[in-house]
Amino acid sequence: MKYLFLILILTLILSCGNERPQPNFYKNLFTGEILNKTEFEKYQASFTLDYIDSVAKPKIVWKFYKLDKSSDSIIQNFKYDMRLEDKYIVRAEDYKKIGMKILKQNFKSINGKEVIIGGKQNKPTFINLWFIQCPGCIAEMPALNRLKEKYADKVNFVSLTYEKKEDVQKFLKKRRFEFTHITNVETFIKEIASYPYPENIFIDKNGKITNIEGPLPSHLDVDVDVAIEYYERLINKLL
Repeated sequence: MKYLFLILILTLILSCGNERPQPNFYKNLFTGEILNKTEFEKYQASFTLDYIDSVAKPKIVWKFYKLDKSSDSIIQNFKYDMRLEDKYIVRAEDYKKIGMKILKQNFKSINGKEVIIGGKQNKPTFINLWFIQCPGCIAEMPALNRLKEKYADKVNFVSLTYEKKEDVQKFLKKRRFEFTHITNVETFIKEIASYPYPENIFIDKNGKITNIEGPLPSHLDVDVDVAIEYYERLINKLL
């Protein structure tokens, strides 16, 4: 018991020591400019002010990267995605695989169903890339399920993961994820993926990647309905 208590205290000390420090400066990775906290808050607010008289309001997703630390400064590196309606004005990353044509490939789902990805098809395809220990992947599943329920007859909803079939089957006993699941496909994922999971890929009826998006907000996020509406617009363009 004594040793167990000591281990518990040591764990608490280490966990406290690993808390993420608060930055006092912010570095814009697009421009290299460094802002203090007040300047960064004004910079964030400026996007709304610039479009205050506009009918279309910008949708901005901030991307925070690694911290740079020195003796007296903690600098938070950042970029952002900025979208007006369905058009991106700025993206944090280059999605070079948009426009890529996927050749027809055959797979089997965990239920033994034949699945074709790429090539000419009667329906567009929505692909979700995920893995079991990915918090963002799990958080977006309720929203993805809503899309599947609405467009199940019009779109092929497929999830791809490098995980083993048995592990995914075990996971699905605890969590609802209504896509057609294909496992053990790390090589194919590398062909079509752009950045870390989760990633959502829209493919038209000719096998061309038309859009690549990061994670949807969780089902508890106040913006989830707005995000789903955007995904629905992308889907409707492919129908």
